[in-house]
Amino acid sequence: MKKNLIYYFTLLVFFSYNYDSIAQSQDRNNSLVLNKATQKQLKEYDSFFVENHKRHINELVELIAIPTMSMQPENKPELKKAADLLKDMLHTIGMENTEVYFTNELPVVTATYTRHKRQPTILFYGHFDVQPVNKERWKSDPFSAEIRDERLYGRGATDDKGPIIALISAIEGLIKVDGNLPVNIKLLLDGGEEMGSPHLPIWLASNQDWLSDIDFGVNVDAMMNNDNQGMMWKGLRGAADLEVTITSANTDLHSGIYGGVAPNAALAASKVIASLWNKDGSIAIKGFYDGLRQYSEKERKEIAAVVDQDQQAKDLKKFGIDQWIGEREYSFYERPWIRTSVDITGFKAGYTQGKASIIPHTAWFRMLARTGPDHDPKEVLEMLKKHVKDSLPWGLKVDFKESVMGTAPVFDESDLGFRIGKQVLTDFFGTPPIILYIGGTVPALSSIPDGGGPNLVSVGFQRGDENFHADNEYMRIESFKKGQRIYVNLLHAFVNQLNE
Repeated sequence: MKKNLIYYFTLLVFFSYNYDSIAQSQDRNNSLVLNKATQKQLKEYDSFFVENHKRHINELVELIAIPTMSMQPENKPELKKAADLLKDMLHTIGMENTEVYFTNELPVVTATYTRHKRQPTILFYGHFDVQPVNKERWKSDPFSAEIRDERLYGRGATDDKGPIIALISAIEGLIKVDGNLPVNIKLLLDGGEEMGSPHLPIWLASNQDWLSDIDFGVNVDAMMNNDNQGMMWKGLRGAADLEVTITSANTDLHSGIYGGVAPNAALAASKVIASLWNKDGSIAIKGFYDGLRQYSEKERKEIAAVVDQDQQAKDLKKFGIDQWIGEREYSFYERPWIRTSVDITGFKAGYTQGKASIIPHTAWFRMLARTGPDHDPKEVLEMLKKHVKDSLPWGLKVDFKESVMGTAPVFDESDLGFRIGKQVLTDFFGTPPIILYIGGTVPALSSIPDGGGPNLVSVGFQRGDENFHADNEYMRIESFKKGQRIYVNLLHAFVNQLNE
């Protein structure tokens, strides 16, 4: 549900840091001192990762081989198979209380390691379900991972099975080398993120005790900017889905007998859809944008100051598009980052396998709203439903099916968890991470805090060109290695960082 448009936002904040005799990292401007592994530990972790690299990659290949396409009902057994595999992996490396829970036929895998009375507990989130595939458009079998040019190709390789295995192997390395973990952790691995995690709020509401002692959160379904710089998300958009079914009669009709007198459901749906947008592509519903957060001129200037001004032209050429659409008073970058968009993501009506002389009696279409900060997805759905009803011609009937996948989270850069993640990435790469908004959605980033858990800082190693949600998805092997070491450093950095 995320990362459809990924570009850069906000200022780069440089940190001043040093290492003292007990291997600490310090952000002097904010009085943040972080624990670091010793050089001896780092060498031993590195040796472990090198010695076990082939096995860890094979574990990822095994997970990719399971077609965990959550939005396809026939794949429900595959979700269970993958959940059980992850549970076994976590148990084998030394995690405790490994469990698989099913809510509305979608799984979550949980595990804990809570042996430290005076250390914080960190929640790690990732998802192991994947997008559907069109096998004909892949150069290799999407569920039989293949390594070419130091890139591992397969569905879920980078989104999000690769990061999950990198995290699990990092935890394993810490336990093998040190005999324990430096802090307490809990893992929550989601089997339904690609369809909006509709089960997750229900599971969270039923497991408040499991959440109650968590101090920080980390989302591994996240990105890095390039080989030499990390990335953190300042904010994402929320999402809401609306299916619309329009009915004009109780059966399809003969177009020779009833053409010209019978209402056509496909035509009615087309008229409704056309009425939703202005000529420039902005939403035509009066007051539609009223609920959105209004960004200051200063904030908008900061966006304009750091973006790639050539990206618009590059992407027009890349995708064969004639022109961009949308709210003209907002920039090419602001529209997908901080504004709400609505798209038609599917349309079905009539007979499409050949010629048929009919008047369709039903038409179906799906709308997906990506909601900006402070824009309530439920209110957006109500506005869309009202507009459909008001613009529906000829007294036709309409039915709706709706779901909310999360609100738009915006993260406070002064939050301790955010600062820790930023400093770890700064230390690892030698330069601060880039901080940006993205136009996609990770439902857990709003549902976990709303359900009583912590805010989640996003620290990962996916790259924007790795074809997630597209054909020939891949993961850079070198990024996987970086991820293992970043997660080891991150776990050390949380030592003694209890919020008082």
